[in-house]
Amino acid sequence: MNPTGIYYAFFAESAELDWHGWIERAARAGVDILECSGPQMLRLNADERGKIARHARAVGLELTMAVCLTDSADISSDEQEVRNAGTQLLMDYATIASEMQIAVIGGILTGVGKRFPQGIERTREFVLRRAMPYLQTAARHAEKVGVTLAMETVNRFETPLLHTAQEALDVVEAVNSPALGILLDTFHMNIEERSFAAAIRLAGKRLVHFHVCENDRSLPGQGHIPWKEILAALKTAGYQGRVVIESLAGPYGNLPQRLNIWRTFCTEPDVELTQSIRFLQAQWEALQ
Repeated sequence: MNPTGIYYAFFAESAELDWHGWIERAARAGVDILECSGPQMLRLNADERGKIARHARAVGLELTMAVCLTDSADISSDEQEVRNAGTQLLMDYATIASEMQIAVIGGILTGVGKRFPQGIERTREFVLRRAMPYLQTAARHAEKVGVTLAMETVNRFETPLLHTAQEALDVVEAVNSPALGILLDTFHMNIEERSFAAAIRLAGKRLVHFHVCENDRSLPGQGHIPWKEILAALKTAGYQGRVVIESLAGPYGNLPQRLNIWRTFCTEPDVELTQSIRFLQAQWEALQ
């Protein structure tokens, strides 16, 4: 079974951050990885980040990091200053990840979620080409500090730029850096890909991170995503990397507006997470 993890926000019940509590809960649930937030780590000082990293290692957890760009720091912007700031932000994420011994960071690396510039349907290829030199600069820095950037394909309701494995592959191959790869997510694939297995095989060796959740963002095993097909494709593709559950238990804080989460998915999050991990493990074992 590949190393399996959980996105930190699954445990959150309010806007209050409890990294050390979430680390303990993740360890008790039986996962291998806790995926933390790049923007939240930026708000902490080095000592606080170091304590989080050491705590995770002490209980046997690896950390990965989810990141994003902003309106004022976006490598796909039509403003040079904003593109420069976006490059610096990606480099800052990579530096912090390296200091915390985080090997992979992923998210929407080109563009800002839910921002749809006028006429982007006619200019998206040009925008991606314009972003590539800045992505190359960020990737060179990531390579230097020993971190891999995982560029996520996201559904059309959250970005106008990269929706499919083919589109991500085109960018990754054009940038041509060992520190830049593809992040696929079953939630987004369920909307944009015609075949889960074909998309995974297409990403192939460029696939460096993988998110799993059900069609409604509930835990694997609670919806209609074809896990047997997906896990078999990962095995066939030779993917031995991390598989992180990016499910959400329910709305809290600004999550409803940010991710359109309006209802509760889990009534007993910790219990249901453990059940989901066992479900995935059984699916993996059935392929042996």
